[in-house]
Amino acid sequence: MVALHYGIADARLEGVKSPGMIKDFIRVMTKIGHLPMGTDGVFVLFSHEFVSLSLRGNKDIKADLEAQSLAVGSYWAPETLGLQGAAVFKRADKKTLTIQSVPVSDPESGVLGYVAFIHADSEAVKLAELTLMVLAECLIETGMGRRHRFEDEINKRYVEHSKACFVVIDSEFFITHASREFYSQFGTSSSELVNASLYEYFLFPPKIKAQICEGQYIDGENVDFDFAGNLKQLNLSVAELDNAHCVIRFAPISSANSKADKNHRLVSTLERFQTQSSAMKRVINAAKESIKGTSPIYIMGEEGTGKRSLALTIHNSCERYREGPFIAVNLHSVKKEDLSTLLLGNEEEGSKSKFELANGGTLYIERIDLLPGVLQAALTHIILTKTLFDINTNKSVSLNFRLITSSIKPLEDLVHERRFCPSLYYYLTGASLNLPNLQNRSEDIPMFVDRKLGDLYGGREAVDENLRHLLLEHATNRTWTGNISELAKWIEHTFLHRDSMLLDASSVDAMAVVATPIQPWMTLKNGKSQMRWPCSIASTSTSQNNSA
Repeated sequence: MVALHYGIADARLEGVKSPGMIKDFIRVMTKIGHLPMGTDGVFVLFSHEFVSLSLRGNKDIKADLEAQSLAVGSYWAPETLGLQGAAVFKRADKKTLTIQSVPVSDPESGVLGYVAFIHADSEAVKLAELTLMVLAECLIETGMGRRHRFEDEINKRYVEHSKACFVVIDSEFFITHASREFYSQFGTSSSELVNASLYEYFLFPPKIKAQICEGQYIDGENVDFDFAGNLKQLNLSVAELDNAHCVIRFAPISSANSKADKNHRLVSTLERFQTQSSAMKRVINAAKESIKGTSPIYIMGEEGTGKRSLALTIHNSCERYREGPFIAVNLHSVKKEDLSTLLLGNEEEGSKSKFELANGGTLYIERIDLLPGVLQAALTHIILTKTLFDINTNKSVSLNFRLITSSIKPLEDLVHERRFCPSLYYYLTGASLNLPNLQNRSEDIPMFVDRKLGDLYGGREAVDENLRHLLLEHATNRTWTGNISELAKWIEHTFLHRDSMLLDASSVDAMAVVATPIQPWMTLKNGKSQMRWPCSIASTSTSQNNSA
């Protein structure tokens, strides 16, 4: 159990589902503290993880609890709380105390915590059961009332509350509320999301994260981001709700906005692609030839070599498809049983096929080597016929899009191992591009350093030249097994600790240990496995997604 500090009643508390419950408990205790129960015994509020949050009542009993390391912030074993009836434990003077607890249960969020009563007289504790139940009910009603008042305030500002997809965050970037539409679209619930850090679930590009952290207004920007390990492509807006909260709203990507974005910023194309590496120049020249036709393009490269970035560049360079959408799917972040729904859609859930969404544009399938055999046959059929048959409407949908696939393992090896359909392999690899790793394009490392520093400083002219020279010196003398992704994360970590780095240059190498590639872990919630990322790397993992 980590050390917890609860000195400030309204502080953000780790492991607490409802921090406001502490305030409510203290308010109730100030009203009943003068009664015999409040002067002779002790009321205790516990979190749902059995950590004591507040103790109110008899000073002698509280002193005994502190002597046994059971003060505020201490973990209590569940069996000692008296949840199944009054329980007895010894005091420091070998006398006994009796404790009984009842859960504080919210119908929406489940168990939020426990309230307990401790007294030297066991009979007094038994008689306190009804009081504890009333106290628990009071805490629930107070919390729900506060939440409903907050939701009513949001409803006043959001006329389309029932249809809007948004989350509300506080000044410390913790999620306090989300709309029903958000839960529906993102496949989560209030019990998982509310009171969690925004960056525990969302991995935004560095620029977007910086704007959110600085409280800047964002007016409908098309953004690629990760939510719990799944790639999302949505139109994002951020606006202030009140002095302590802001709203992040999500909407489908608008093709009109996409065209406007392209007119106002210099998009990456093969003609504008910058590289000093002869190996990379050969790849770009091959890509220029491949876009002259409509055949699928296959990109082979190690993790973090920039496969997705190259796929987007190819899309922007193709006259036939560049005005259409760019739909990216990462098979590594999707469970096998969900792949069919993701790629082919589900009429009952109202989700369209990725092939339909990409019509007129480009569909990029990352980690095609993970495609199951049944879907390999379906993809082969779609490539050959350029149609998608909808079993619900018994109609065929004509398709016209550029297909780009990539893998980190050579597909021919999977064909030899009989894990990949030979005919699909030949269809996909008619135009193949083999991306060199960073070790074989070391000439481009200075360009990556300059580009990343420019993003972090908000402009090339604002970059600290001392930090730049320090990074260049160390970056060019290292082997980057994670390629561009690892280099980008290392630059971000070093940037965050730049003051100490400039004072002690020897610590720059140590930062590379921090920046090694980190994989998401799986957690089990409500019987479903979900991909989660460590909070500490929320700001750096985005770079891996942008360059993978």
